[in-house]
Amino acid sequence: YIQIAVGKGLFSGTGENEFSPDIPVTRGMFVTVLGRLHGIDAGQYVENKFTDVDAGIYYAPYIAWASENSIVSGTGDGRFSPEAQITREEAAVIIDRYAKYAGLSVEAEQEQASAEGFADADSISSWSKDSVERMKNAGILSGKTGNLFDPKGTATRAEAATIFVKLKGWDK
Repeated sequence: YIQIAVGKGLFSGTGENEFSPDIPVTRGMFVTVLGRLHGIDAGQYVENKFTDVDAGIYYAPYIAWASENSIVSGTGDGRFSPEAQITREEAAVIIDRYAKYAGLSVEAEQEQASAEGFADADSISSWSKDSVERMKNAGILSGKTGNLFDPKGTATRAEAATIFVKLKGWDK
C-alpha cells in the first residue's frame, strides 16, 4: 500500500528513501493527500475560512477545497486544527464524505458487519458511527488487534496510505 501510494504521488517520503510508516498523520496532511488523490488544482483554492490555516502553508488549498465541498468541517471557533493528529474516527468521516462527494461506490464487502462488532464500539462517537460502519463494510477501514477500532487513536502514515489505496481500488 505504501509503495502504491507513493508511486501515485499521494505521499512524499520523510527523508531519503524513508517513509516513516508509524508516524501519526495530521489533519492537514490527511486532507492534502485526499486532495492529491482527487487531483485538485491547488491554485484554484486561495480563500480559507479557518483562522488557524495560514494561506502560505502547503495544506491550505487542500483544506479550502475540502471545506468548500463539505468534506471537512472545523474543530470549533473557526479553527481546523491542521497540526492536530487525525483520529481514526475523524478519518472515517472524512473518507465517507469524500466518497459521497466524488460519487464513489463503496459497496459493502461484508454483509451485516457493523461498527457495533468492534470490541470498543462504545468508544466510537455517535457522530462517526455511521461512517465507521460504512467504511468497515466497504473494506476501506479495518480494526486493530483484539477486534478494536481505536476510534480516538491516531491514524498513521501506513494506515492512511492503505485507506487511500483501497478507496481508489488500486489494491485489486
